Amino acid sequence: MYDPPYREESHSSSFVADRTIDFIEDATAEGSPWLAWASFPDPHHPFTPPGRWYDRHDPADMELPATFDDPMQGAPAFLKMTQQRPVHDMRYWVDVIGATSPEVTRAAIAANYGTIEMIDDRVGQILAAVERLGQTDNTIVVFTSDHGDMMGDHHLLLKGMMHYRGCTQVPMVIADPRRAAGRSSSLISSIDVPSTLLDLCDIDGFKGTQGVSQTPVLDDPSASVRDAVLIEDDIDMKLPPVFPTSIRTLITPTHRYSRYSTGEDQLYELGTDDDERTNVSGVDPKRRAEAIEQLTDTMMAHTNKAGGAVFMAN
Repeated sequence: MYDPPYREESHSSSFVADRTIDFIEDATAEGSPWLAWASFPDPHHPFTPPGRWYDRHDPADMELPATFDDPMQGAPAFLKMTQQRPVHDMRYWVDVIGATSPEVTRAAIAANYGTIEMIDDRVGQILAAVERLGQTDNTIVVFTSDHGDMMGDHHLLLKGMMHYRGCTQVPMVIADPRRAAGRSSSLISSIDVPSTLLDLCDIDGFKGTQGVSQTPVLDDPSASVRDAVLIEDDIDMKLPPVFPTSIRTLITPTHRYSRYSTGEDQLYELGTDDDERTNVSGVDPKRRAEAIEQLTDTMMAHTNKAGGAVFMAN
């Protein structure tokens, strides 16, 4: 965490916004349909929002998460070991570490908030350009992220092999000027974005696409097109045997089930245990068996169908 030695105009968030605006301006001048993907590297460790964004929040004002003191009873051994690993043991820009210092955790949250607000500002610049070019009423806007960061949740920092809500539940905003605003609690996966955009633009989908269109939810926030979300995590690096090489997680409206290649698993009841403190895998064998079966079925349904032979019936 540090204030970098350059102006905010040179930061990656500014670069992405500037190039995105340039692209939209050029595409609008050509009069052709366009799709712009503004992929901001931030918020990401190291937490280095420049200038005014770095000092925007006082670490002393930051509240630690409610699960900061969670001993994670029933969690896999590698997560409990990670809890005790201090930030000073980090060897990479992204590493699995514990929130062993409340002061460091508060400072990380403060710097990260500044990073996020800088992105908000740059997204505002992009949307202002769309408005200036007269494209607002003809533009669908999607705002989302690939993952979150633990930021002290369950006494953990950063990300990686941590399938708690701090990492898995990310922002998802889809604004279509043809539809009224609404809020939905139904499930959505990142892989649904392509299918949804194609559907909204009345473009045929592609063979093998695994996602589903969320258009019904945009039309009716009480609707749902998913009964589960699958998260697959494969670790391609050398780690001690206590660490898994693969993780599969299934999230439903009522449960989160994670299964590790080490043979360990976690099962949490959402709605009554949204903080994911109590692993009921060992005390509810019936529900665990149902979760394993649903995970297996979902993995089979998500196999790659893009290749292979095409058979036609008369």
